[in-house]
Amino acid sequence: MVHPRRENGEQGGRSNTNDSLEEHPIVIPFQKSRSTSTSRSKSYSVRQFRDGDRASFLSLYGTVFDRDRGTRWFDWKYEENPYVDHVPIVVAEQNDTLVGCRSFFPMEMRIDGETRIAFQPCDTMVHPDHQRRGLFSRMNEYALDRYSDGTPSFFFNFPNANSKPGNLKHGWREIGTVPMYYRPQNPVAALSTLVSSRLSPSTAESDFDGTSSSSSDTDTNSNSTSTTRTTTHTTGTNTTRFPIDVFDGQSIAAVDRALGTTTAGAHRVRDRLVTTSTPGVTVERHDTPPAKTLESIYRRSIPDAAHANRTAAFYRWRLQNPTQEYVTYVARWEGTPVAALIVSPVDDYVRIVDSLPRSIDTHPNALERLLVDVLAEYSDRSFVTAFGDTLPSPLRYLFYPDTRRPLSSVIQPSTRSLLAREVGPETAVEDSTPGDWALSRLDLDTT
Repeated sequence: MVHPRRENGEQGGRSNTNDSLEEHPIVIPFQKSRSTSTSRSKSYSVRQFRDGDRASFLSLYGTVFDRDRGTRWFDWKYEENPYVDHVPIVVAEQNDTLVGCRSFFPMEMRIDGETRIAFQPCDTMVHPDHQRRGLFSRMNEYALDRYSDGTPSFFFNFPNANSKPGNLKHGWREIGTVPMYYRPQNPVAALSTLVSSRLSPSTAESDFDGTSSSSSDTDTNSNSTSTTRTTTHTTGTNTTRFPIDVFDGQSIAAVDRALGTTTAGAHRVRDRLVTTSTPGVTVERHDTPPAKTLESIYRRSIPDAAHANRTAAFYRWRLQNPTQEYVTYVARWEGTPVAALIVSPVDDYVRIVDSLPRSIDTHPNALERLLVDVLAEYSDRSFVTAFGDTLPSPLRYLFYPDTRRPLSSVIQPSTRSLLAREVGPETAVEDSTPGDWALSRLDLDTT
């Protein structure tokens, strides 16, 4: 089990950071690059984010990720984050033009009964004309220096193939792989989506179901060659929504056979047959998350493993992401809320965002009842996904992990590697295992 390091003067609310670095930006000598950039400047400056940088950040985001994000999204994610008193972004600029950003998503994590502030690197980007010049490393070094006072007390994230080497270079340690689970509602359509995504350009969305994701630290270090919008077919490297590598038609046929060809109606019948009867349990559907009810369910059974501290304030902020739709299902037993499931419909599939209680073996029958109701409501979707410790019995409900066959034959879980780095000399989090973490999508920056 992870044993948290106690910081002297650590506070559970807003963090206090050393703002003196803002007055002394790092100047980086120009490094010759094979890039065709026409830039004439011989230096870059790395500094803390300022109030006037928001428009430039959003413009750079659109260039790198090929996806528009508005001020409401930025305000929710960075300005209104309840765990810091500043915008936790480091920027690189040249001639007063923003060309790179190293961003962080603060979370209050609970480990062994204590809370610690952690940062997830996210939305990290370098303009294509300024890559391969060491900007990722320089921004990372600046951030590590700025936050060396112990707030946050650690970093954790799921970097993609481009940024993973840079994270390891700067002290992150690999903890292990956390699986994504897929349940095909329509196996043929689901596989068709997977295959077609392999052959089409990435949308570069912050969707944890794929490598083109701001939840995966989509950045470019001095040794990297591409942004997340590029698909390299010659090497087999895939940066589309679904990180898959199709070997041949036989693999697809094998997976199709393994997953079955049942219809949505057959799924519903089977789900009801394998679900334990839950007399006395009623189910409520909420389009607006009931924050206080969710906190009350969470507090009935809090795991020791590392996870976001689920307070009512956390739910109210976390589920205000303006780019997502959330639906909450609450199970009550004799009037008392005992379990909850939060889902997010996306295009032709559904993501299971969170489940309560976080100790999923507590009230498993009520949680399974919620799952069956959700699967029935969204039976017209091609597939359903769940990440990490979300479902009490994944295989019983035909959720297959991408870390094992048959899905491992066609899906590369390249963004499932959990990395962590302590701030300070201790290594409690760095020496943990995947079993020391109890993560769902709600613990990630994208959902």
